[in-house]
Amino acid sequence: MAPAYRTWIRMARLRAFAGLTLLCLAGCVFALVSPWFLLFLAPLGVVGYSTLILTLTAYRLSPRGGDFQRRIHLLVVTSLSVPPAGRALDVGCGSGSLAVKLAQAHPGVTVVGVDSWAADWEYSAEQCARNARIEGVADRVTFERQSGSALSFPAASFDAVVSCMTFHEIRENADKTDGAAEALRVLRPGGTFVFLDLFGDRSFYPDPAALPALVGADPRPLSDLMALPFPLRHPKVLGHAMVVTGTRPPPAQGSR
Repeated sequence: MAPAYRTWIRMARLRAFAGLTLLCLAGCVFALVSPWFLLFLAPLGVVGYSTLILTLTAYRLSPRGGDFQRRIHLLVVTSLSVPPAGRALDVGCGSGSLAVKLAQAHPGVTVVGVDSWAADWEYSAEQCARNARIEGVADRVTFERQSGSALSFPAASFDAVVSCMTFHEIRENADKTDGAAEALRVLRPGGTFVFLDLFGDRSFYPDPAALPALVGADPRPLSDLMALPFPLRHPKVLGHAMVVTGTRPPPAQGSR
């Protein structure tokens, strides 16, 4: 049996755009009957281009198209330092790919993956558990339904925290930086973190100084760390993706 890891592309959204593209294309065909049907050309260009970008992105992220989603997860894993027998958290674990790879790369480390598994995503806790069993790490990886906006774990309860393409998706947070702040809350002083998100997209992160002030490090563009082919480097895909790594500093002397 092979694990089933979904890509970051919502297939329901892709199917909807594909359906609209076919509808507009059909409308253009009727221009043979009346030139008024040429009005479908404008929406055809818009939805057709979106369909192309979504389709190629899903292909590039999949094993057949370069396996870039797996390669991005491996980049996160190899950028993280976890003590032997430590405890790590993956915020927004999706189908379990990053959490599983984290456990495989760090034998002895236990990993907890959390996700809200919203209805518009094709992920589930059952899928995560199945993938962990197939990959042989089910004894060290567990999954819980939680929102990244308010984690149930006590402060400083993990030795390492990772998150990949999640913070901007947390609907409860108007300020998307709050997702990183909540992830850091459960990280112990001296613990390490790797966050990858659309930190360069000002529609999600309007203040470019907010994240560095919070985490104490500057994010680096993903394209500086990995060559991204078209359309992954597109601004609507991973063109604004950035990676920030660091260590949570110990509390200031005299603080509680």
